[in-house]
Amino acid sequence: MYRNILEAWWPITLAGIITATIIIVLARYIRRTVLFLLTTLICFVSFLMLLFSIFTVGRWEGLGIGMFSISILVGANVGAICSFFVKQKQ
Repeated sequence: MYRNILEAWWPITLAGIITATIIIVLARYIRRTVLFLLTTLICFVSFLMLLFSIFTVGRWEGLGIGMFSISILVGANVGAICSFFVKQKQ
């Protein structure tokens, strides 16, 4: 029973994990201001996607898009927080 629930949530969780990983890796190679600008842009697009899913799509399809956008939003914020612990390449 729980295996089916985990299979359904896996792509949504994976989207957040991939977003956080990309931001953490980028923190090593680009300046902090560019990283925070990129993170802000990703959060803004994710928030717009959430609003789009609520007001335009609706129903179950909108719920799925909304969960993806929330996962990406959380992943971007976690990646930005973890980027403080990454040393930049010299």
